[in-house]
Amino acid sequence: MSPTRREFFWTASAAAAAVAFQGVPEVLWPQDQDGYEGWEPGLEEARASTCLLCPARCGIRGRLVDGRLVGIAGNPLHPMSRGGICPRGIAGVQVLYHPQRLTGPIVRDGPRGSGQWRQVTRDEALALIAERLKGLRAADRPEALALLAGYCAGSVEDVWRQFLTAFGSPNYIADDYRDGTDGVMALMHGVERRPSYDLGHSELVLSFGAPLFEAWWSPLQAFVGFAHPESDETRRSRFIQVDTRFSRTAARAHEWVGVRPGTHAVLALGIAYVLIRDELLELDFIAERVSGFEDFTDVEGQLQEGYRSIVSRNFRTEEVSAITGVPVERITSLARTYAESPAAVAICGSDVTAAPNGLLAGMAVHSVNVITANLNRPGGVLLGDDLPLAPLAPLVLDDTARRGLDRERVAGPLPAFGAGGQRDRFAEAIVGSAAAQVEVLFLYYSNPIASSVAPDVWREALEMIDYVVSFSPFLDETTRHADLVLPDLLPYERWQDAPTPQSYPYPVWGLAQPLVAPHEGGTHTIDAVLEIARALGGGVREALPYDGVETLLRERARGLFAARRGMTFRSDFESRHYEQMESRGWWLPQHTEFDEFWDALTERGGWTDLFYDHTDPGRLARTSDGRVQLMPPGLPVVLDAQGRPRRPYIDVGSRGVAPTDGFPLRLVPYRVSTLASGSLALERWLAEKPGLFPEVHWDPWVEVNPATARSLGLEDDTQVWVESSRGRYRARLKLFLGAPPDHVCAPYGLRHPDGEIANPLSVLDGSIDPLTGVQSWSTTFVRLQRV
Repeated sequence: MSPTRREFFWTASAAAAAVAFQGVPEVLWPQDQDGYEGWEPGLEEARASTCLLCPARCGIRGRLVDGRLVGIAGNPLHPMSRGGICPRGIAGVQVLYHPQRLTGPIVRDGPRGSGQWRQVTRDEALALIAERLKGLRAADRPEALALLAGYCAGSVEDVWRQFLTAFGSPNYIADDYRDGTDGVMALMHGVERRPSYDLGHSELVLSFGAPLFEAWWSPLQAFVGFAHPESDETRRSRFIQVDTRFSRTAARAHEWVGVRPGTHAVLALGIAYVLIRDELLELDFIAERVSGFEDFTDVEGQLQEGYRSIVSRNFRTEEVSAITGVPVERITSLARTYAESPAAVAICGSDVTAAPNGLLAGMAVHSVNVITANLNRPGGVLLGDDLPLAPLAPLVLDDTARRGLDRERVAGPLPAFGAGGQRDRFAEAIVGSAAAQVEVLFLYYSNPIASSVAPDVWREALEMIDYVVSFSPFLDETTRHADLVLPDLLPYERWQDAPTPQSYPYPVWGLAQPLVAPHEGGTHTIDAVLEIARALGGGVREALPYDGVETLLRERARGLFAARRGMTFRSDFESRHYEQMESRGWWLPQHTEFDEFWDALTERGGWTDLFYDHTDPGRLARTSDGRVQLMPPGLPVVLDAQGRPRRPYIDVGSRGVAPTDGFPLRLVPYRVSTLASGSLALERWLAEKPGLFPEVHWDPWVEVNPATARSLGLEDDTQVWVESSRGRYRARLKLFLGAPPDHVCAPYGLRHPDGEIANPLSVLDGSIDPLTGVQSWSTTFVRLQRV
């Protein structure tokens, strides 16, 4: 079908909404600080560290006056963030001095959730935890311990996993940022890691739903990549955003392509159709390094269609235009522009993968990179290196640990091609079990009652767990249901390593170090884990023989020192010099002794290696035949086993998704830059700059196209209930031309001034991609009712 008049009006007029994006910049660069007449400064110093408030892990420098943190700026030596910093990073000072921070360990002293607590000492809290854990091992039930952990990539995650394994529990439950792209790379490249994008050398970035300048893995990577291309300071990248909603990222793009929800991958295959039809491919590369492009015979001797045949038969531009709403001429123009760019890359975002067919849709988007050979070359998709850290101490498993590890995970087996959805499957398994599966639950930077699609299930699950321990420094919604709270130190008081996300193509080991003296009531959680391991003794103690976090990080950094590559953070000139030397096979050590190397790490903020060998064929694919697989042989087997008639490069859109009786509007949740980590309640400065509307500071809102609002009899600023068949929440309606007709665009992470959560995820229909476990964000229909 062709676009309706309303849809055409939305696409044509939404650009006018750009005026709503004026205001404070989202990234601030370091500037010289002016003095104030008559002001006498105290003892001032600057100290390097790493921001831990979101997965980006940008470099920061804390400004200290008389030992007090008074400001946070970017670290210009950090190779990814280059001295940039977002509002969350600046507002981190508010987190450090927040008045609601817990002053020390507390134990429940009344009914669970009643808010009745009593203070205990740190030693008493650790003894209570160790006593519980000793009881589990004595009862031969080590698997009854579970950990629900938020994003903590690096040594923190490694220590938690080491502790649980040595203890005998398989129940590490990840509550982090899963988008399914690691499954795409595992299937097509044989490498289970998210793709890395060389934005600094890209001449054209074609983004399918990736919020590069908002809540992507690293918005600073995008800002730096477009503002400071690494290979040529006179060159500027061209950026095209394919998105349903006119977002901040779309406003910053050179071109915005509006598509119907769930059709991003269909447009990608329409572009592939033009590339194939007009022979704008890298045919030599495909013949030598790609399998599955042409028709082939499978292991059973059956002739199977290849990628070329499937795309040519199913994704003609006229059909793609009818599905996506993008005109035929524009599809053709996008394909030719992409083919003519010598360094182009197609990026897949969560708008593509957070869907029932998300993995198949992600493969469709990535296939555009494959057939144009934008892999393992400057400006394209790279497969980054793992950090050469020294490993943790060897594991020593006793019989109790082995028996526990052989027992089934509470959340069940992981999906075939990912690890998403563990958090909610875990809660559902506990509620649905007649016997107690988990007796002790650790909560580490996870707040599922506030962020889950099933908060009521989580409340019920917490009531069924005998003992809940939270390490949160604040009494968040889930921590209020704990039995013991041992508050962690805040990011500016503790040691922690902070690798950059895998979206960045070069390995970076950021180092967070204490900027201020630790709060006397806080305990570094990993120090607590090490102490508990010593109390448990045996194999658990031997697996974690470190006397503290700083010692552990020093030992891990010895691997960097011994790697004979890379460097501690340096200026741009020095970094380029080292990169060029490594590209010629030379490397000069900066330090002859490890202690000197460690001192440089702490002074400068971390280590990196900016050399990437584009000639290494092992970086292209690690499949059985060494080729990139457009038609992965293991995928049809899994699809058949699931009993769902889905096929690669055919079932990539949201077909069959339609309004239900009484719920006519499609919900489109999204993350806002300043709210992506859910820290608004702790950083109140951010309430003044949460999103699109300069006049909306403290109230949660939803965005509705003016034509849709008129048809519903609703006006701007109306308080409404956003209601689905599963629940409802309250928000303020805002008219927005950038919202497609008959849709409700809802930011995630907002709260009302009284603390009431406005969580669009709580009304989702619960559908997931069974291949990755990733929750679907675009298949729920709602209605709006006046409050």
